[in-house]
Amino acid sequence: MRRPALLLLLPWIVGTAVICRAAEPIDFNRQIRPILSDRCFHCHGPDDDHREAGFRLDERDSAIAQADSGELPIVPGKSAESELIHRVATTDADLRMPPAGSNKPQLTAEEIDLLRRWIDQGADFQRHWSFVPPTRPEPPQVQQQDWVRNPIDRFVLARIEAHGMTPSAEADKRTLIRRVTLDLTGLPPTLQEVNDFLADDQPDAYERLVDRLLASPRYGERMAWPWLDAARYADTNGYQGDPERTMWPWRDWVVDALNNNMPFDQFTIEQLAGDQIPGATHAQVIASGFNRNHMHNGEGGRISEETRVENVFDRTETTATIWLGLTYTCCRCHTHKFDPISHTEYYALYDFFNQTSEAGGIRGGAIPPFVAYVSPDSQQKLDTYADELAALRKVLQRDDSAADEAQIAWQARVRRESAWTFPAVVEVQTGGQSKLSVLDDGSLRAEGARPDQDVYTIVARTDRLNNKAIRLEALSDTVSSPTGSTGRADNGNAVLSEFEIFVRPESDPTAVFQPVKIVKATAEHAQSGLGVEQAFDGVNGGGGGWAMEGFNRKDSNTAIFYLDQPFGFEGGTEIRFVLRCESRHIAHTLARVRLSVGSGETEGLLPSDVQTALAKPTDQLTPQEKNLLRREFRAKYYPQEGASDANYTAVALKIEKLEAQTKRLRDAADKIKVMVMDTLDKPRETHILEKGLYNKPIGAAIAANVPSVLPPLPEEAKRDRLTLAQWLVSPQHPLTARVTVNRDWQLFFGNGIVQTPEDFGTQGKPPTHPKLLDWLAVEFVESGWDVKAMHRLIVTSATYRQSSHASPEKREADPANQYLARQSRYRLPSWMLRDQALFVGGLASLKMGGPPVKPYQPDGIWAEATFGKKKYQRDNGEALYRRSLYVFWRRIVGPTMFFDVANRQTCSVKTAITNTPLHALTTLNDITYIEAARGLATRVIHASDDPAQRLREVFLLLTSREADERELAILLERYQQLNTAFAQDQESALKLLAIGETPRDESIDVAELATMTALCNTLMNLDEALSRP
Repeated sequence: MRRPALLLLLPWIVGTAVICRAAEPIDFNRQIRPILSDRCFHCHGPDDDHREAGFRLDERDSAIAQADSGELPIVPGKSAESELIHRVATTDADLRMPPAGSNKPQLTAEEIDLLRRWIDQGADFQRHWSFVPPTRPEPPQVQQQDWVRNPIDRFVLARIEAHGMTPSAEADKRTLIRRVTLDLTGLPPTLQEVNDFLADDQPDAYERLVDRLLASPRYGERMAWPWLDAARYADTNGYQGDPERTMWPWRDWVVDALNNNMPFDQFTIEQLAGDQIPGATHAQVIASGFNRNHMHNGEGGRISEETRVENVFDRTETTATIWLGLTYTCCRCHTHKFDPISHTEYYALYDFFNQTSEAGGIRGGAIPPFVAYVSPDSQQKLDTYADELAALRKVLQRDDSAADEAQIAWQARVRRESAWTFPAVVEVQTGGQSKLSVLDDGSLRAEGARPDQDVYTIVARTDRLNNKAIRLEALSDTVSSPTGSTGRADNGNAVLSEFEIFVRPESDPTAVFQPVKIVKATAEHAQSGLGVEQAFDGVNGGGGGWAMEGFNRKDSNTAIFYLDQPFGFEGGTEIRFVLRCESRHIAHTLARVRLSVGSGETEGLLPSDVQTALAKPTDQLTPQEKNLLRREFRAKYYPQEGASDANYTAVALKIEKLEAQTKRLRDAADKIKVMVMDTLDKPRETHILEKGLYNKPIGAAIAANVPSVLPPLPEEAKRDRLTLAQWLVSPQHPLTARVTVNRDWQLFFGNGIVQTPEDFGTQGKPPTHPKLLDWLAVEFVESGWDVKAMHRLIVTSATYRQSSHASPEKREADPANQYLARQSRYRLPSWMLRDQALFVGGLASLKMGGPPVKPYQPDGIWAEATFGKKKYQRDNGEALYRRSLYVFWRRIVGPTMFFDVANRQTCSVKTAITNTPLHALTTLNDITYIEAARGLATRVIHASDDPAQRLREVFLLLTSREADERELAILLERYQQLNTAFAQDQESALKLLAIGETPRDESIDVAELATMTALCNTLMNLDEALSRP
């Protein structure tokens, strides 16, 4: 009789459930926006150019207004009258939305029901959650209070309890030390560190362990890896040829910044705009190299402007991904289909990165602008030398009437002997495309076209006799040079490939011009490896010549060419100067030159500022010029003028020595060119590029700005990268802190709170714990952007410290671990596994920084990828065992020992987890792993005579736990089998032990060492050894 009563009750129960569900308020951002974004925004979203039917569903005003059809897409409170519901629910294929050809699935019945209920509840719209600045939410109350260690746990536990679950128990101490040591340093703990932690029974033992790891220099190296992935760092340019570049000083800057816990706002500003910081230090300029890590196309036949524009695209989109978490790439060509970013706004952001002197048409490795790298050690020495020189130069400035009298005589002699005369220009000629204009100051400016190569022929006359030297001034010029430097190339550089001089008497116009031989020359400045002596070596064109280094300095440059015989004819002399600018580098021609003749009696080349001062009458000298001449005379000439004061001689010698030491350091730095950012003197106009094509600018110029959906820039702020960087880290910014702490969370749990770290827009995954994300973002900003404090907060939480083991019921309820009722267990990245093998094998070099290294790699990989042009030359010794962070990275074929890592060609912020058979083959057979296994075997053999104890130690080193009796029995059985086999086959044992560069320890029995090597290699490939627990 009870059964019919129950059946009678069922309709009431179901109806009540439906009514309750209908009464539940609908959350637009969580429940409705994902449906509209996925199925509707492509045609009814932000993109004006591709919008259908004249309405959009990402804005309420448009969604409830009349469409082109006359229908109302949404009638708030009345789903039955809303055309949106009619179109998604109809069975008529011609009317149904999304349309059949859209490649979008039809809405499910549940999704249609959600839309109906939302409209009936008033169709409330909300701004997308990530565009709303976060506020600090109150951590929720939870039932299991004693589990909570910090506020993170309240947010996580509330979600766990809401789903009827409980958190996992805390992991054992062995698991904890292995997990947190790998997470914070990228290396496993040592046996001593494990034992110390196990023996430490103080309540704060774990917190002190974390503090020690955060203070380790290994921390910066581990945290640098994901940043290098995001920054697309590599040691080559990419594309065909893939020439090498020097960016490792920037990599070292990142490691140092992370180890020193540089606040993330400063970390941001220095990388995006270090060069624009007033009074920027050398390190801050190096930091700006972040924006030069992109690929660079130096292939033959490439179009310079196309390459340059592609580089600006990359900088724009990388910045958007790392700091905004938005997918900007599609906006190159059109307004974003799903997010409120217009085509115009893309180019407004692009304009911030469009104002550097970088040129697209340059081959080779380092592409200007770049700076000579001065290491921190060298900089410290240079600072010391500068202080000592300043003190010594003060001695040279003291009152000394005898020295002053000698100086007056010196100045008169130098003025007399080094007086230069400007010959009058008679005729000029160029290679045909450009022209030379004679200016009032006697200089000649190249104007008009900028040919790839040019030859300036200048005929001038002089009455002067006994001419023994020619002075050539390469003058900086803002009219002729694109950068206001001395050259006409895009980067401001110039190369004088050959300088020739011919003379004849003016009185005989039929006379043939005779060549004048140059025997030596001195130059005020020359690009490293391209000195002034190459301008008269008889070799024209190619890559040689006197180079101005105009991409790195804009100052004028002077050279004096000394002749083997003086020239000059009574009645006047005609001189024909031929300046050949025929370098293979495009348009590396001189912008403005001035020529003069002189006796050359004064040995050496006086600095240009000294020459300028000497050219003035004494009574017109400024105090600064008087001090300059006094310092120059006493330091270099007074001891040679017969003075008896030994003090000046000693001071001059000390100055000379210190200046030589300074020059040596500077010259060494000149050989290491690091690409950095700079700012054009004259801003470059930015235009929208139709479909992203470099040669299709449309419309008026676009001013630098930020997307209107985000807070505006300060009205009075200068529109440059420094302002942009400061805006990104302003406390009111809704995205930067969220995006950054989300990547931090990903480091420690495998996934971020937002599982699409590259996309916080409407197509991205919504946060699993939105209030936790906001709380962490606010905490990060209010802590002063303290990265180590954020990492400490996360790894000391009860959430982090959970065991990764879970019951089948818990795994079934939450297979992806979104509720975080357990820790995540996953395979270590391939680069970390290599470091672990080297570390436990006793081979690892913990040397930090410096040029990249080339460890073991199969032969022929580079050659195959570069048409035989590049051959991999592996290093030897310590370089083979450096940490993976320092391995040389060729873009077109990355290091072969790494699997499923970012390709470093574009920005990557999502870490892939690999479990490919190819990687298993590598960890079993690669030289590095076999050699490391031998190193580990050697280590444990020397530690104990007992095979069982040796195997226990290996197991501990690789897993941080004791092997149980069953595991040990299996290993000992295998030990006996291998030992017998190798004892009978010494040849195979020796072959195994010969793998790798380090020699085997000949004091150990061959069979014993081979046996333990094989077992160590096996244990290195245990799932436990390969996984983060």
